[in-house]
Amino acid sequence: MPFGKKLTLDSFVIAIFLSALDLGIVSPSLTMISADLGFPVRWVIWVIALHLAVFVLALPLMEAWGARAGRRNWFAVSLVLFAAGSFAVGASDNWWSLIGGRVIQALGAGGVVPLLSVEIRRLIYLRRRSWRLAVHLVLAGLLILVPFLSSSVAWHYSWRWLFWINLPAAAAVYLLSLRFTPDTGYRNPPFQTTGLFYFAVILLSAMIAVSQLDPHQGWAMLVDPGFLPFAVLAIGLVVPLLMVERQANRPFFQAGLLSDLRLIGLYAAVALAGCTWVAVVLVPGWMAGVLDHPQGTGGAYLSIVAGAAWLTLPLARWISSRWGYQGGLALGFFSTAAAYFTLALADDPLTLTVVLAVLGSGLGFTLTAPVHELLFEVVPFRQLKNGLIAIAMFRAAGGALGLVLIGLAFFEPVKTGWDAAGLPALWEQGFRMGMMTAAGVAVLGFVISLLLPLPEETGDNRRGE
Repeated sequence: MPFGKKLTLDSFVIAIFLSALDLGIVSPSLTMISADLGFPVRWVIWVIALHLAVFVLALPLMEAWGARAGRRNWFAVSLVLFAAGSFAVGASDNWWSLIGGRVIQALGAGGVVPLLSVEIRRLIYLRRRSWRLAVHLVLAGLLILVPFLSSSVAWHYSWRWLFWINLPAAAAVYLLSLRFTPDTGYRNPPFQTTGLFYFAVILLSAMIAVSQLDPHQGWAMLVDPGFLPFAVLAIGLVVPLLMVERQANRPFFQAGLLSDLRLIGLYAAVALAGCTWVAVVLVPGWMAGVLDHPQGTGGAYLSIVAGAAWLTLPLARWISSRWGYQGGLALGFFSTAAAYFTLALADDPLTLTVVLAVLGSGLGFTLTAPVHELLFEVVPFRQLKNGLIAIAMFRAAGGALGLVLIGLAFFEPVKTGWDAAGLPALWEQGFRMGMMTAAGVAVLGFVISLLLPLPEETGDNRRGE
């Protein structure tokens, strides 16, 4: 792969890392937030789903706006937004302030990534190999330890401190940013942002539509007044999105977005992969309940998943280099499907621990599958960065929609004393159905991954050069 193509991946690797870090911080405390504020779990899941969607959509938008204000100034503004959103979430006492704070937090995080990726890339490529290894070990340690630490903070203090602690963290990052290289200019991104707003409205409408579904109504739920208008809006806006992109001088999406079967299959696969990744939000609450541990203390089980995923990365890269992205995706989807099915049905502690490791391995395979190889063959070189952003957007969209779909298994809030171990019966059914849903999504992803075309032998992608 040409060196320039490798560099275009850096921002999205950092974005994935920050998304995973946020997942590890918040998901162990979802049941505590639900019980404390009296919200159904299906609504509290929006705390992660909406943040994920807004964060990834904010990446290209904040980069475009930051190009006009200067990246150092925009970095400071983004940190202020991140801190303000974190404070609002920690102080919230109703659903709207909780969700509003998460949206502001996600916008700020999206503005931090572009400059952060530039500095991390500069440091990694200029330093010795031992220094680069140290950076990777630190990142791995954060992913593995953060869920455990998150549970400890929430249990001994309050889930609100998981967000308030971001205020001093943002201040520390700003002080460190003063050591960054001077702002020497920032080229405007080569695309127009109108299509991104259409995509955002489509995704939000689809999420609201899915959240309004009531499985107890059967097929009648598809004509329910709470579902139908938003579903029609989500589908109907696809047409103006394509029209705007076709008329734009610098369109964001590729011309074959809905006509090239290779792109359709690729985006479908990454969307399903995103859903299987974020379904791990069920792990802490489910494991704590099954093993009769107090709710809110399940972060250690998520640490097992994160550790297995990280340890699997070298093997996943080796297999992908020989079997291609198709083999990596297929193996990852198969492993995650088997793991979610087993988690929903088994109750032996040793079996569940092994299954968590299998789940982490499956996530590692889908994470490292080099799906960009197919993108390089379909998309002209000058549109590669936009194509990579689109992959990240579809992955986040799949994760956000998947979380809302999984949340349908939970209906009413359950208030219980957190000094009592075990899982409320209403939540037990919801967790089982949620993981069965995630397993079904992984099975569908396995099938689609086998249908994806193999990359051509040349793989140079000289179109448009």
